[in-house]
Amino acid sequence: MSEAITIATRPDGVAVLTFDQPGSRANVLTRELWTEFGDALAGLAARTDLKGLVLASAKPGVFIAGADLKLLQSAPGPNDPAVRAFIDLGLRVLEQLEALPFATCAAIDGAALGGGLEVALACDARICGTNPKVQLGLPEVKLGLIPGWGGTQRLPRAIGLSEASEMVVSGHADEAETCVNSGLVARVVASERLVDEASALARGPRPTKRRGPLSAAERESTIAAGTGSAAAREALRVMELGAALPLADAIKIETEAFLRLAGSDESKRLITDFFASRKK
Repeated sequence: MSEAITIATRPDGVAVLTFDQPGSRANVLTRELWTEFGDALAGLAARTDLKGLVLASAKPGVFIAGADLKLLQSAPGPNDPAVRAFIDLGLRVLEQLEALPFATCAAIDGAALGGGLEVALACDARICGTNPKVQLGLPEVKLGLIPGWGGTQRLPRAIGLSEASEMVVSGHADEAETCVNSGLVARVVASERLVDEASALARGPRPTKRRGPLSAAERESTIAAGTGSAAAREALRVMELGAALPLADAIKIETEAFLRLAGSDESKRLITDFFASRKK
């Protein structure tokens, strides 16, 4: 197994896949980590002894912080082939995660932002610990982007279009209790019991995934079409359009929109500003 991922099998038959990217304070979705994650899932899919899977992190206060922004910052322009390959890689791995023959649960005891939340959304369930750094969000619009690994489409299928569009268009991250109220998270438990509780969820009945279109009533949104930045407006357009389609088709629309924004002057400027703000 890679240095960034370890897998342990509990006595109850649930595997715990733990992210712990070496040399980094956070787990970041680089090409290398996506590849390692996909390889790990392929090995788990071939096993017949497992009853479920828990995704966890060994980083204090962080589940997965998001995508490799340096790759996006260095893109020469929109529709860059390297960025497309990066996005396609992550989408394929999340398809592997969803196709596993047993239930999955994300055990979140820290920040699950951007791509990190998108990984959790591809799980059957999500549960949070009591770490004060727990926050869940899709802040991509603050970087001139939209979610690119299915977030604009899986989030509405988890909590409804109205709440999902508010979360994405604002780029705001929510605390665990707020996510319980919206239905994004099953419950909050003491951090020391988090993996045990996640394992219990992973052993339970597998919920039916919402892969089809949302109903007409579910597609109603309270967010005005002209709200926010260009990226926020594009996110809303993609979410509303995708909600009327099967998930696979909706994600294709998301991908093309993401690629038009990634590598733009606006996005690269905002990513540069973001890195600068972290050095202060």
